[in-house]
Amino acid sequence: GERGGGKHARLRSGYILVDVPPRIRSTAAAVTQLNNIRYTITDKMKSVLLLSAALASFMEGASAFNAFASMTKPKPVVSDAPPSKMPMFEYLKFDKNPQFDVLAKTKQYVESQSMGGQMSEEWYAEDYVLRGPVIGPINRSDLRASQKGLGIVAAFPDIKIDTFGYSVDPENPYRCFYFQRWRATHIEDMDVYGTVYPPTGKEMETPVATFCAVWNPEGKIIYEQVGAVVDRLEGNTEGKAAVFGLIHTGGVKLSATPGDAVFSFIQRVGHWVGNQGRSWSREDEIPKWWISPSRGADAEPPFEE
Repeated sequence: GERGGGKHARLRSGYILVDVPPRIRSTAAAVTQLNNIRYTITDKMKSVLLLSAALASFMEGASAFNAFASMTKPKPVVSDAPPSKMPMFEYLKFDKNPQFDVLAKTKQYVESQSMGGQMSEEWYAEDYVLRGPVIGPINRSDLRASQKGLGIVAAFPDIKIDTFGYSVDPENPYRCFYFQRWRATHIEDMDVYGTVYPPTGKEMETPVATFCAVWNPEGKIIYEQVGAVVDRLEGNTEGKAAVFGLIHTGGVKLSATPGDAVFSFIQRVGHWVGNQGRSWSREDEIPKWWISPSRGADAEPPFEE
């Protein structure tokens, strides 16, 4: 179609339609113009299904905010890598010169989390986005709202999360990766929006999964990627990591695989029915820097330069 005097590249993913102006199809131009992108997406997604609410329940469960320790500026990461083929990841590199220790700050953030309390919003940027293999993009407001209606913490009171392998991305000094392995025992009833799954006494071990936090120059988290499984053959949760492993152990047997058309349909039904949180935020409430058209378990189409 025509808009603003030029033709637009169009990306499709399920019910999603994105218009990308020609002046930003190249990676370099996309980075500089990212905040000015205009796009329209058909709004057929209204609310969520329990899996994303389960993940949100963990992400929101954390201890009180701890003041940052004094951190010295690390040496800048030197990289001659070409620009990212997905412009929003090039955008997330900012000036490539953080004025704080990204690795140390990420450790402090992760160590402050627990399954019990509330996470201080001081950690997060206003344009924060969370994305997992089959949930997101979802903003902080929807994460907080998604916490209600689940009894995962009570069902697995002995949960133990081992975190290791912190590493700053050599191509983005604002991005820090880490790994987690979860273990827990299903000791108490698991209440999932009124449906109670009795305790099985089963001990759970998830496969190792990768996580990452991307910080902005102001020292706030702008993007988190959560729960990407490293080796699906590890553990006893049929390849499900983190919260997905917990609810699987508790008796909720759902296929949740990226690109699974059936699961994508179930997610959209969850949006239409509503009342159980969100798998992704409303289109007008997703920060404009997020230009990926994929939602929930949708496959990611190639970006058209």
